[in-house]
Amino acid sequence: MNYPPIILIRHGETQWNIEGRYQGQKDSPLTKKGREQSRLNALKLAKKIKNLDEVSFFSSPLGRAKASALIICQTLGIAEERIVFRKEIAEFDYGIFEGELKSFCQITYATEFKAREADKWYYEIEGGESYELVTQRLKCWLATLDPTKTAVIIAHEMINRALRGLYQGLPHEQTLTLRQANDVVLLLQNREEFLLT
Repeated sequence: MNYPPIILIRHGETQWNIEGRYQGQKDSPLTKKGREQSRLNALKLAKKIKNLDEVSFFSSPLGRAKASALIICQTLGIAEERIVFRKEIAEFDYGIFEGELKSFCQITYATEFKAREADKWYYEIEGGESYELVTQRLKCWLATLDPTKTAVIIAHEMINRALRGLYQGLPHEQTLTLRQANDVVLLLQNREEFLLT
């Protein structure tokens, strides 16, 4: 697959990030720090892309990503209408874990928690998804992108992890080790990734 260059941004810090809750497709608001991270991420993007008219902007439709995307637009003076919100890049669905602390899930959903830890790639959380399912929806969506036009994607850590693995052709085990803090902006190009500062 001939993928376009992608600039990958994670939403800013949220209240549930601080609390250590599984967010998935539920939501919590950006913190003050999270709003500032989104503003600074926009400036990193501007340093890399000199003509913002030549790129496409995509965002997860979930509140925290949408709020981050709008801050990025405001910071760069880009019309909000340019953002295309796509459900395919909404965060991994955590099912019964959503909104709960990890410690709570370890006890209350001990069987499910252990099963997922044993097979993180293929295990489908009750009411939710597996990394395999997420990767399949990402693969279908990536195939629709114009391979000649840089895409800016504002999404989530787990979605971005799966996308990075897919883009670079990484084995599952390596993909699962990838991390992206809320203030990290990545460029994916020619099957490699680079940090934007």
